[in-house]
Amino acid sequence: MVTRTPKFQYGPKGPAMHKAEEDWIHNWMTTLRRMRREGTGDRVVRCRKTASLGPIAKGTKRVHFVRHGEGHHNVHSTKWFDLGKKGNPWEHETCPVDPGLTDLGTEQANELNEKSQRDLGQAPEVVVVSPLMRTLQTATLGFASLAGTVPFVAHEDCREIMGQHRCDRRVKAGFRSREFTHVDFSGLHDGKLPVEGDPKEEDLEALDDAVFNEWGKVRESDQAAVKRALDFLWWLKDRPEEDIVVVTHSAWLCVAFNGAMLCDCEDLQSWFSTGEIRSTTLEFNSKERVE
Repeated sequence: MVTRTPKFQYGPKGPAMHKAEEDWIHNWMTTLRRMRREGTGDRVVRCRKTASLGPIAKGTKRVHFVRHGEGHHNVHSTKWFDLGKKGNPWEHETCPVDPGLTDLGTEQANELNEKSQRDLGQAPEVVVVSPLMRTLQTATLGFASLAGTVPFVAHEDCREIMGQHRCDRRVKAGFRSREFTHVDFSGLHDGKLPVEGDPKEEDLEALDDAVFNEWGKVRESDQAAVKRALDFLWWLKDRPEEDIVVVTHSAWLCVAFNGAMLCDCEDLQSWFSTGEIRSTTLEFNSKERVE
């Protein structure tokens, strides 16, 4: 059993965030909720807790949202804060680019596989995954029983918040498609799949990550992140599947649950722990007035 306890924990299953991040994240959640109250245009997504199995009401989707297991960037930032360092650990040159799972993260993903088989069975009809290494690994290990039986689809709009943070750049999908042959990367417009040969240094630094580079050295704005989350949720709405798994990232989930969706309870809006899954029912409405 791999265990790691940061100096401070937060969330029901910890580790989820470091104490040094708590105030900032609380304030960010407050900002996102204020934005949601002020309106998200004519697209409204209502979200409620739901049972993992059972009938799905017409016009709704059952979506199981998953945060990836612990990644090497999570360990990097925990050590940074434990040492009392100042500044942003994720933009420092020592932060890994597109990192994979740690041993603990791998264990969390394997535990997710046991839980998903027990609680979801073969109900999910598609697994949608952010195209970063840590989410690809989590989806592959955490839903191993579904590989080869349902589509695994990589999607840019459920990536982590763009810009500034080295860990949120991604290597070309061509390099990943050789390892994750069960994942459909065709929607990423990365050119030839797979890429032949070994990645060069510039590939490993993900310097040509065009979506990330739209923001570059600044973080994606809250307004843009909320719009991207809504675009993604509306994409789910238009898919034929009714029971869907989404494997993504903590900050993206914070934006989706606090800024993009109207949730029926506070628990749904809390910060996700690594490897955590929450089953929800989503209801979509257009041009609905939000009180």
